[in-house]
Amino acid sequence: MPLFSPPGDTGFSRFKTFARRNLYLGAALGLGSPLGLLGIRYYFDHRLLVNSWLLWELRDHGEYYMYAGVGTVLAMGLWGLWGGRKADVQRTRAEALERAALRLRDMADTDGLTGVFVRRHLLEKLDDELRRAERYKYPIASVFADVDNFKAFNETHGHMVGDEVLRRIAQVVRAGVRETDIVGRYGGDEFLVMLPHANAREAFSAAERIRRGVERLTVSDKAGAPVPMTVSVGVIAAVPHDADVLRFLDIADQALHRSKGLGKNCTILCDVPSTEPAAPPPKEKPQ
Repeated sequence: MPLFSPPGDTGFSRFKTFARRNLYLGAALGLGSPLGLLGIRYYFDHRLLVNSWLLWELRDHGEYYMYAGVGTVLAMGLWGLWGGRKADVQRTRAEALERAALRLRDMADTDGLTGVFVRRHLLEKLDDELRRAERYKYPIASVFADVDNFKAFNETHGHMVGDEVLRRIAQVVRAGVRETDIVGRYGGDEFLVMLPHANAREAFSAAERIRRGVERLTVSDKAGAPVPMTVSVGVIAAVPHDADVLRFLDIADQALHRSKGLGKNCTILCDVPSTEPAAPPPKEKPQ
């Protein structure tokens, strides 16, 4: 005798309708886990028919035998939920590790004192920008700013005051250029700014904003007395004909040294034609 015959009475039909509605949720949860997939495959391989919350087995002599399947379905659903939560935890951990890696990379690329790029990363950026400017034939400018008499200032007022001066000058430099421009600390008291798509006039204006901004800084020594601060600035702006970073910076450095030679606290724009490739010597005409 079978445990149950196929249901046909009204009471069982109502139970069947209720059970089927809830089975779909459990089955959907079960499908989300490997165990659920294996379980469903097992049912079909063994000629088991899922009917509501019950499992009906078709015996060889044509009778159905019913087994309680609600526990299995719910187990599959719970397993699917657990697997989904575990995946969420793993994804959260992976995202946290990725954020930590990005922070470490930013720390390696950023100067801890001033908050601008370090020299290594700055040169990498400049190399990329020069190659891009050479390829697409657009102008690029660099502004070299050097703090005047900074070594003597450090020896007189101490490194703590000197560090504060560098921090404040870095803020002035960033405030004097566009958000898309790249600012870095090239040396101890030297700052370098790259200005993509900037011509000579725009670069010179940015350099003057930086110079005047530093000139207006209010800096005090340990005793509270005001100390004047100035920078000398060299500027280069051109459409590069080669992506030679060292040559590009050497021209800007020459302009910077000219600025210091003229009494400091001034801005010098280098000769734009100096970035052009040298013309080949004229060929001698055959006799």
